Amino acid sequence: MNLMNAASLITRLEGGIDGDVHMDGGQIAGVTVAGLGVVFAVLVLLVLIIFLFNKIFEAIYNSQRKKEISEAAQSAPKSDPVPAAAAKPAAPAVKAAAQDDDEVIAVISAVVAMMSEADGRSYRVKSVKPVQGFSGRTAWAMDGRRQNVAPF
Repeated sequence: MNLMNAASLITRLEGGIDGDVHMDGGQIAGVTVAGLGVVFAVLVLLVLIIFLFNKIFEAIYNSQRKKEISEAAQSAPKSDPVPAAAAKPAAPAVKAAAQDDDEVIAVISAVVAMMSEADGRSYRVKSVKPVQGFSGRTAWAMDGRRQNVAPF
């Protein structure tokens, strides 16, 4: 690099510091596109990292869940399946106050008993808990609301 080029470079740098540098439209567009490209590339990278973390934690959770299920299956007593006529649905852990809840639990227990007869394995209902819906209400509350609002 000769002395003239060095002086020209210093002058350009000084002009940039003082704000005397004027960029044409092509340079402005290039800087803008480069900046946006970097931003979107980093966003895509972050999305991929979060996706990978999700997959890793799902795999860990599933392996732990399979381990718990296999341990429970090994520790469970081996028994012959009970015939359908002698099968008694297990009492639910949750005491329902309303008659409708008792009927729902009875239907769930009957379906589980039919499944155990069809599969040849012994199943039982340990508990019945309402599931929270999208709006924060239980499924039963949402059904009641839908029935009350339907006439309107």
